[in-house]
This record gives sequence, structure tokens and C-alpha cells, in this order.
Amino acid sequence: MAAETTRLTIQIGEENADPHELEDLTARLRAELLEIDVVAAQPERGAPPPGARAVLSFSLGGLVVSLAGTELLAAVVSAVTAWLTRDQHRSAKLTIDGDAIELTGVPSGEQRRLTDL
Repeated sequence: MAAETTRLTIQIGEENADPHELEDLTARLRAELLEIDVVAAQPERGAPPPGARAVLSFSLGGLVVSLAGTELLAAVVSAVTAWLTRDQHRSAKLTIDGDAIELTGVPSGEQRRLTDL
């Protein structure tokens, strides 16, 4: 029987980032996540942001990561946390099964405790 796939969404942001910078940041994070053997990491499909000039078929800064079960979840959270610490202006919201956590480039004690859980 095949392993169950777990779906994790990641919405990233960076202060003052324009759409091109956000697209580049998302691509870099996606490449790092693919190195840890996730099943897939694809741009999140969604509606264009309010005021967008062009209709995009994906949400800027959004990724959908598919994992075979939850075994790699800790590795994904560690990779996102390491990616965030490279620039204190970055942030990421990770959502899985309706539960969400927001992480920043400057981790607090509470943030570290929650990511350890």
C-alpha cells in the first residue's frame, strides 16, 4: 500500500520585495526543499492579489510541498528556518491540516519551541 501524502503550504514574504524578487525567493526556497527529497514543491495556485495588473495562475510567494507521510516534516521546517535566518526581513507561514505557524528571520524563543514541536 502506498504511503499517505502530506500537503504543506508555505507562504513567504520579504519586506519591500517586488513581485520579481518574491518569485526569485520562492524559486530559491523551492530548490532547497527539493534537495531534501520532498515528493514535490510547486507554486501555490490561487487568485491574483488585489490590484494586480496581470492575472497570475499562482500566488506570489506560495509553495505547496508534498511529503510522503510526515517523516520529512522536521527536515522541511529546519530548511525553511535556515533559509529565513539568512535575511531578517523574511517571513514564512507554514500550514498543514489547518494548523499554521508563522516564522521570521529573527527567531524568538517561542518560535524555536514551536518549530521543535
